Amino acid sequence: MLALLEPVFVLIGVWGLFAALAPKLRTEIWWMRIWVYGRLQTCLILFAALGLYLALYPVGDIGTATLLMAYAVGLSICALDIWPYLPGRKRELRRARPGSPGTPLSVLLLNVLQENEDHAAVLARIRDSDADIVFLSETNARWRAALAPLEADYLHTFLLDKEDHNGLLFYSRHPVTRTQERYLCQDHVPSLTMDIDLAGREVRLYCIHPRPPRPRDDTQHLDDELMIVADELREQHRPALVIGDFNEVGWSWMVKEFKQHGGLCDPKRGRGLYNSYGAKSPFLAWPLDHAFATPHFDLTRICRLRPCGSDHYPILYGFHLRPGP
Repeated sequence: MLALLEPVFVLIGVWGLFAALAPKLRTEIWWMRIWVYGRLQTCLILFAALGLYLALYPVGDIGTATLLMAYAVGLSICALDIWPYLPGRKRELRRARPGSPGTPLSVLLLNVLQENEDHAAVLARIRDSDADIVFLSETNARWRAALAPLEADYLHTFLLDKEDHNGLLFYSRHPVTRTQERYLCQDHVPSLTMDIDLAGREVRLYCIHPRPPRPRDDTQHLDDELMIVADELREQHRPALVIGDFNEVGWSWMVKEFKQHGGLCDPKRGRGLYNSYGAKSPFLAWPLDHAFATPHFDLTRICRLRPCGSDHYPILYGFHLRPGP
């Protein structure tokens, strides 16, 4: 029986090593990049299989040592990717001190899932969050109509309802001084560039929802969109946030390069993973919804709110804009 099980452990080791290494190759091939998402899940599977293998089989020959090395390498690569996000690690954005001077700004992000029909739950989460900025993706005309009551509370809006999971709804309590509807890489994938007046200071918001790595959407477009935004951030010095469903995790090589090139901070580092995708399948969950900030901001909170019919959880960020020119 143990002899029959041994090939299974070999296959798990080979898969784990491939899943760990494939996303490191900086390729645009979608089926190699998708393995970057489930770093935590890969760690758990490899750790459990390794422990079981050591309990069942003697260690001694070269074949066993090679297999254990494959497990160790795959496990280490995946663990190192998520390590900076675990609580207690170094934070890129410091916590705002109570009573410190500046202006608070709360941002709620949610991919509503276009097929989701639980409008009341989404509306309830938005109202409970009491966020200053609400940015929703995958919103069509049905969603725009269902969320029309929000327009009484949020006087500054940009409502772009589209089919094919490309709609974007933006609500703000702060005045919007400039709005751009943009198609940075693909003519069917919009993004919004907004300037808001935050207590007399102009803050730039990039609201994006690039397509995920998949056969019908080349990952080059995802990469190019992020780098266009990063290039623009390098040329301007005002406070800025880049928000939305990135369809990428923060530890991917692309997002790390985008963040570094644009001079941005990831509030989740040192605070937790805050998995936002996977509301309907908790084991297959990873953080896809992000709010990256320039160093002008401190952080007051990150909250993952209760699910509301979507496959994404709502994520609430609390920022604090420090005084400055």
